[in-house]
Amino acid sequence: MSSESRNRLIDQICDDHGTVAVMSAVFLLVLLAMGAAAIDIGHALVARTELQTAADAGALAGTRALGKIYEGMTPAAQQTYTLTGGGRATIVAAVQATAVANKAAGVPVTINTTDVAVGTWNATTRVHTPTVNQPKAVRVWARRDGAANGPISTFLASVIGLTSVNVSAVATADMTAVGQTAPGQLDVPFGISTFYFTQFGCGDAIKFYPNDGTPQACSAWHTFDQSPANANTLKNIIDGLRTGTYQSPGTAPGDMLNFTNGNVSSAFPKLIQLYNARKDVNGYWDVFVPVYNSPSCASNQNQGALPIVGYAEARITNVQGAPNHLITATVLCKVFEGNTTGGGTPYGVFSTIPGLVE
Repeated sequence: MSSESRNRLIDQICDDHGTVAVMSAVFLLVLLAMGAAAIDIGHALVARTELQTAADAGALAGTRALGKIYEGMTPAAQQTYTLTGGGRATIVAAVQATAVANKAAGVPVTINTTDVAVGTWNATTRVHTPTVNQPKAVRVWARRDGAANGPISTFLASVIGLTSVNVSAVATADMTAVGQTAPGQLDVPFGISTFYFTQFGCGDAIKFYPNDGTPQACSAWHTFDQSPANANTLKNIIDGLRTGTYQSPGTAPGDMLNFTNGNVSSAFPKLIQLYNARKDVNGYWDVFVPVYNSPSCASNQNQGALPIVGYAEARITNVQGAPNHLITATVLCKVFEGNTTGGGTPYGVFSTIPGLVE
């Protein structure tokens, strides 16, 4: 090989214009792929946010439908409620009607029947457990995939073989503990101390009178927001509750009620009249009462202006006048109270107005 040919060959090998062109083409292809992925991922994220909105709305609507079922029952019926096929159909219909009013990437969100789970929610473990026994929470999955509404087609990512994306969202709504009451909802002028719930709870007996200082009698009379807190005020309130001329005030945790541990035996004839007017055929009177903050059952800790911290349900089974002056009851749990809001401290009574928990 002549020196001229050898030099020409070396020049061709050292010429990097071709290499740069190839590298530029590859780099542009990578940039195009990354840009395509960014656009399509952004589109999918927007769709997922829209699906989350649909799932949230559906879960709230379904749980509210369940709440309305409970509102039509007595506390006794609520205690043994088992979700029926008709009840589930009502809940699913509410979920689907609400979700389909929302769109994800331009498509109305249809919820599969199998993507609606009715059950209970554990706030500690954050686990939803499907059950038909006294359910109070609804979980909803909203999808855009092969199972519902179809996957989301990509715009540019198809150049790298990605033609569609599956997106989903989940939401759970629960009927939480009552956090506020409307005027007229509290039934009687007595409440339960927080100290009672340190040793007793669902299904346990409570003695509303007399308060003998024992934990199972850790309760007290009150006159709502009326003063003075004495027997005469109590008699007027009890008589007004029976005749409809008195309405208990709306309350919320932190509100103060006026409690008394004085001699209220003279109010018992009025209370017996109210009990006889309200009790059912079994002699039961289910009452909705405040839970007030008290560190013990000592009489001086259960009188004066005391703050409400929550609400409970009790079934009064016996009211006796002179000479015994006795009020006995059983504390009920998993009771659902309408016309209330949730978010309160749990003492066994739940609002039928749901809130999102997941």
